[in-house]
Amino acid sequence: MPAPLRSSLKLLVADSQDHPASSPNDLNSVVEEAGSTSIPSAIVVGRWRAVADAKMEELLSTFDSALVGGEEPARVAHTLLHDFMHWTRNSVKKFQALTTDDVDRAAWSREKAVWIGLADLAAQDAPRDPAGVDRFMRIWLGVVHEATATGQAWLYAR
Repeated sequence: MPAPLRSSLKLLVADSQDHPASSPNDLNSVVEEAGSTSIPSAIVVGRWRAVADAKMEELLSTFDSALVGGEEPARVAHTLLHDFMHWTRNSVKKFQALTTDDVDRAAWSREKAVWIGLADLAAQDAPRDPAGVDRFMRIWLGVVHEATATGQAWLYAR
């Protein structure tokens, strides 16, 4: 029987020169250069995601309250989904590497049209399937998160 492996943990001092301390609210210093591609740090993307998750939960709570209050599910869902997409697009602007390429602009336009169409479909289906609003928001947020974490925020930014 092999001997158990022991590993030691090394604590990094947050205020050392190699590892500067950063404020949890400091989302402005987001881009680190990795070759020629701008990739935001995992910590900053994680902070953004925590804020985005909280925003999503807030809107889902608003949706649930509206349903309980007797409001029209499709109308409320449409407003909430588009508000969330708008908020998300604005919130990832800080991660985008500007692009002036016609091909990239066309891809951005197509992507936006597809997601607006999917949001509209989820909203239309809300009276029959209110959980579809939650599913759409989680999928949308996952896609934007992945794009942001891989330096492709421009595809979803406003």
